[in-house]
Amino acid sequence: MEMRAQESVNMSEDLTGAIAPYATALHDAFLQSHCSSCFSKLPSQSPRVMSCTTCCSVRYCSSECLSSDSVVHSSCGECCFFVEHLRRASPNYVTEGTSDLRAALRLLYVLEMNGLVSSDQINHYSRIGGLSASGIEEALEEGDEIAERILEGSLLMSSARKARAQTYVSFLDGLKVERMALWAVITNSVEVQLDEGLAMGIAVYGPGFSWFNHSCFPNASYRFVLAPKNEDCISAKSKSRAVPASKGVAADVVKETRGGATLTAWHAWHYEEADSTNAPCKYGPRVVVRCTKPINKGDEVCITYIDLLQTKEARHSDLWLKYKFICSCNRCIASPESYVDLILNRDARDLNKPEDAIAAPIVEDLDDDLQQAISEYSLGDDAKACCDMIESMLSENLMRVLHKGELSGRKQILHPLHRVCFTAYMALASAYRFRAISLKTGSLHGENSDDLFRMAKAAAAYSLVLAGAMNHLFLSECSFMMPLSHFLIGAGQSLFFLVESAKGETKQYLSEAKITFPSRPESSAKHDSLKYSEFRSTCEGFGKRMLSLSFHCWSFLVQGLPCLEKVKNPIDFSWLGTTIHQSLLPEEDYANLSAQDPTSFTKEQKECILSLAICCVTYCKYLTSICYGPQHYLSVHAKGILEGISIFT
Repeated sequence: MEMRAQESVNMSEDLTGAIAPYATALHDAFLQSHCSSCFSKLPSQSPRVMSCTTCCSVRYCSSECLSSDSVVHSSCGECCFFVEHLRRASPNYVTEGTSDLRAALRLLYVLEMNGLVSSDQINHYSRIGGLSASGIEEALEEGDEIAERILEGSLLMSSARKARAQTYVSFLDGLKVERMALWAVITNSVEVQLDEGLAMGIAVYGPGFSWFNHSCFPNASYRFVLAPKNEDCISAKSKSRAVPASKGVAADVVKETRGGATLTAWHAWHYEEADSTNAPCKYGPRVVVRCTKPINKGDEVCITYIDLLQTKEARHSDLWLKYKFICSCNRCIASPESYVDLILNRDARDLNKPEDAIAAPIVEDLDDDLQQAISEYSLGDDAKACCDMIESMLSENLMRVLHKGELSGRKQILHPLHRVCFTAYMALASAYRFRAISLKTGSLHGENSDDLFRMAKAAAAYSLVLAGAMNHLFLSECSFMMPLSHFLIGAGQSLFFLVESAKGETKQYLSEAKITFPSRPESSAKHDSLKYSEFRSTCEGFGKRMLSLSFHCWSFLVQGLPCLEKVKNPIDFSWLGTTIHQSLLPEEDYANLSAQDPTSFTKEQKECILSLAICCVTYCKYLTSICYGPQHYLSVHAKGILEGISIFT
């Protein structure tokens, strides 16, 4: 199944209303801090906070949430699961998390109560309640961790369901329905992010959302919103501008039978979704799909299921591991490969060669070294060792000069836009930021101020080159809008932190920095019919401003970082060769700005870095508002940063 546009739409328009979920479940770590019904944060020491009196494992922010969720919680078996099974489970099992099992219990209950589970569906492993269950047989046959999870989880689910006071629908193969429900959760659930990027839990939505297919160059995104209190479910009341279609068969001629009445596939889907999400998930977090590119009437609307900054082989591996399908989107079948994949995957020496002369580089060893450093950092919090190891790898392999004897070999030469570099930049920016914050919180009376400044400067440099490299790929393919937004706000915050870590008052430089910054583009709240040409022009304007500012401070930021000293500019990569897009600035302006070579952290440097930080955060706010809307948590966060700056200017 797939979703197609019912009408032509411009970018930055919502395609659906706020769709209520079939089932939700908080992650274990948030059960005591957030409401299990609406996912809102619980007030500390509030008399309004309530808990299930039987298991005491779920909490609610209000009597409305308690009454809306308590029946599902107890009747689906989740309460019994907590009482009888979770407390007896091994520590390792608890550590793994139980949100998928609890969501599957809730999903199965909702479907059963609405008559959406049939013996025919279960026996043929086809669909369950309109949700795809294909691939479960392959998953079980492979016998990997997912298969083990399905087998063990279905046993726990079955035991919890039998322990309920209510009877439940049973089938000849008693575990088949539990396995299908759990598999449907694994393949159809999405991580719910409502604040600061934290994945607080998972939610399973009906065909109105689950039928959006994956693409490695998607034309839509989605966001989560809290459900309004004291209102009926509104998911069925908002007109969707994307409608389901069966591949090879028109949606209006596919028929289903329900309760003796014959309905078209569209009406059956619409009825089932509205019916099954009414009471059980009245306050569950809603999802809204929004287009990120202009879409013509009849075109398929696609979102992404995975990280797009990967090779085709890695993307296909991720998709097969979890979803059991091989992607055949335009990016995956392109011949020759897309510009983005060429840049992400190719050896530096191959960037200016014809496609047929390019040889696939061998990067497994570099990947292994990088992942080892990141793993050791994550497990042992040894940020210094992580930085040393990754920087050594980059210094040796990033744009290095080859000796004559090496020209015939296929040794890896990374360029700043290579996918390995992206991973390295992210790890280094995080590690240096961690080291800087640790020094700031642990220092007394100016102790370690020099080390703090060096760590903050390194974090800012890596964050900026990461944002610049992502911006380059984004200008080629706007599917990278959201990753760019995250990298931009990370760069902005790191640049602000750098100036704050320097001796002297930061606020005295903000006024000068603000004056040098051009008028900010309006929020996309007014861009409900934003034309792509306007969007492109605005983004190029941000890129030119970032480029201009970076020329005045880049040489200062990379002092003491040998691997970044090889990067001539973090925003414009035309210096890599003719394959790279042309410069954002005219050649004469580029030459004039390149002549700047500041060596100390002067007043002008602070003003320039602050202006660059403001530009990054403003750019992030603009992109996030377009991609997800002005109420998205990242857009609100960027707005808060800018408003905090404005009070000093």
